[in-house]
Amino acid sequence: MESPGGTLDLDLLARDIGSRINEELPNVLRQLLSNGQVDWSGGQLHFECSLLSGIGRPGSRPQAVKVASVELATDIGTPSGLQTPAADPEIRHSQDPQPQLPSGTSVAPSPSRTFRPRLPAPSVSDDESRPAKRRATGGLRIGSADQQPDATNSITRRLESDGRVFPQRKKRSPDNPNLQPSTLEKFIGGVWESIFSGVKLDPAEVIEQWQAIESSGQPKLLMDAESEIAGRDDSVVQGTFGRMNILARKISQTSRTCRSLEVIVQARWVQAFDDRVIELTSNMTKEKAKKTAISEACVDFNWSEKELRNKMGIWRGYHDIAKAGGWAALVFAGMGLYRFCKYRVSFTEETFQTLKGLRHRFEVAADTLHPRWRSLLAIVGIIEERKYTGHPHDWVVCGPNDEPIPLPITYHQWDKNFSYNHLDESLIDEDAWGLFDPRTVTPPSESSLHRCTVCGEDQSEDPRLNSCACFPNLYGAKAGSMPVQVYRTPNGKNNGLLACCSFERGMAVGEFVGEITSGLSNMDVMVGQTERAAYQIWQGKQGNHTRFVNHSCQPNSQFERFVWLGTQRIVLVSKGIEAGEEITVDYSDTYWKVKSRQRMLVQSTEMSISQPKQASTDAA
Repeated sequence: MESPGGTLDLDLLARDIGSRINEELPNVLRQLLSNGQVDWSGGQLHFECSLLSGIGRPGSRPQAVKVASVELATDIGTPSGLQTPAADPEIRHSQDPQPQLPSGTSVAPSPSRTFRPRLPAPSVSDDESRPAKRRATGGLRIGSADQQPDATNSITRRLESDGRVFPQRKKRSPDNPNLQPSTLEKFIGGVWESIFSGVKLDPAEVIEQWQAIESSGQPKLLMDAESEIAGRDDSVVQGTFGRMNILARKISQTSRTCRSLEVIVQARWVQAFDDRVIELTSNMTKEKAKKTAISEACVDFNWSEKELRNKMGIWRGYHDIAKAGGWAALVFAGMGLYRFCKYRVSFTEETFQTLKGLRHRFEVAADTLHPRWRSLLAIVGIIEERKYTGHPHDWVVCGPNDEPIPLPITYHQWDKNFSYNHLDESLIDEDAWGLFDPRTVTPPSESSLHRCTVCGEDQSEDPRLNSCACFPNLYGAKAGSMPVQVYRTPNGKNNGLLACCSFERGMAVGEFVGEITSGLSNMDVMVGQTERAAYQIWQGKQGNHTRFVNHSCQPNSQFERFVWLGTQRIVLVSKGIEAGEEITVDYSDTYWKVKSRQRMLVQSTEMSISQPKQASTDAA
């Protein structure tokens, strides 16, 4: 609102604001009081009005200026209940000036005086007049019900200016949230989770099951669920639920295999398209060759050019992943693959270098856990032999772009005939213990279940009877392999253990598995003890991946004792391990003290042997 001279007319603006308040405020208050949002049955009400400025101004933050603050008693239903205190002469506001009235003068309300705030005459501090905590409701703030009015007036009106007051509104989430692009970390994590999951990727088995038709006319894949469940003992769920478990597992494997075949074909199609464009460029320009190749493909696909181009963008993402990270990165990609290739946010040179560095690690895990996965590539005419055989930890992965090496080679500098036997469960050294397991805490009893000493719940291998949920990835409902790899450390510690996926705090990394023996000296052993015996766990020649965990003064895991089915176990537990980190543990002060004494003993022995030789030389 500007005057003829181009300046802002403050009087006109003030009257316009006052007029709009008179029109809108009664309806707002009436709605709040009538629908029960404001309890006006007792006590008093606190009313405030703020003026928000700076909205829409680039680079500025809106500021709220409190225009009026009014304390109202809820017995103000009659004109005599409205009391107007004297105005504060030091505060101004933009409404029409009002005559100062003596304290206690009654004023009858009228439509023309719907909003006439004034300041109270009594001197009250800001801390006493403001409620301790208020809830914002739009531009109005409701005071606490227990706030008392001024001692001399039933109504307290104050004008205040406070730029800190800004109503905060909770952002409403959309009913149908948009899918966010998948990051590189999520994509790599999805590949590892898929490789180490319990889902098998065996195309030959799936094809055979679908092709074979039973006499009933049903595919063998569907009928095998009945025969497989019938061959199990009574401890496993049978009936309809058991059959559906088997069927759902087989269908999931089939779906996973078909999805992998789909992305292989689509990635290979991009390469064929590029080859066709190169072939056509001998007779035409490159742009013309691309358009011609697309037109030829549209005829075969029976798609529009727009539809094909949209799909080509995603398929080219598949092709780029396979080119950088190998076919394993594409075949075992998780559910975020489509978004990762659609948005292409992380499609940078750094991303492709990262995938290139992980290529051999992907292939080691895929070849050892899914031996027949490479046969999927035959669908596009690619014949690849399996590169890595044996146990997943028979191979030591090295730095980026370096080929993995066999585990025994890494120990040849100490033992030319080194070999290692990978165990799922510890073995008892019969020469030391006979048939007795020194880890036994509670003798086995058929009449009662074992009770967990940590959570107090019953333990059992039967999922119907087991209630203990301690370390479920190791005991009770174990599924899949542990997502770790043995790798060559760059700091001279020989081998270490690398986390492929993250391990949350408190999650088991693995049980310390080896040979249960006794009486070993000058060797690295884990010492365990129960009320009945003390024992040693030696991993020199046989054990599992926990053998390769290195020491750190700031470890990200620790060893804990846990009793499962009455037998003491030693579990490596995460303290919060991120994907790609080396897993470390503190070997304890006792270990290093013994190590130091052994080193001093060896040095003293060498000196005692060398001194006689020196004496004989001098004598000669």
